[in-house]
Amino acid sequence: MEDQTAYSKVFVTIGKNLHTIRHAAKKTLEGVAADLSITHSSLSKIENGRYPGLGLGLLLKICDYYSVSLEQVLDIKGSQIFNYSQNINQPTGNHTLTNQLSEGYQVAITGYKAENEYLKSHNQQLADQNQQLLNSLLEIKTK
Repeated sequence: MEDQTAYSKVFVTIGKNLHTIRHAAKKTLEGVAADLSITHSSLSKIENGRYPGLGLGLLLKICDYYSVSLEQVLDIKGSQIFNYSQNINQPTGNHTLTNQLSEGYQVAITGYKAENEYLKSHNQQLADQNQQLLNSLLEIKTK
């Protein structure tokens, strides 16, 4: 049961990434499905992580279509960076998807830069403490 859940999570991650990539490319579900010679229903199921027939061959065909690597599509951390919102106009059923892909990456980059600066600062503090200890030891040794 636990393996099945992990297996499902991988397909959901793949689907989220493909969904975001498609919208970032400003392509419709129907258009991509037609270009790939699959039904839009199948592509929808893939993007929702509910397509049990998704094999490596089809996944590679989709990656090739979007000019992305398999690693990018499988990237779990990347799927967490993709931040998008969906506004559904109810009576007509029109969907407007606003991709904030670059904003999501910018937030991640800013976070990594802040973490890097913190680590540099902390590293310098440790180096200073080590130097003080070394100086203290040298003073004790020379006495």
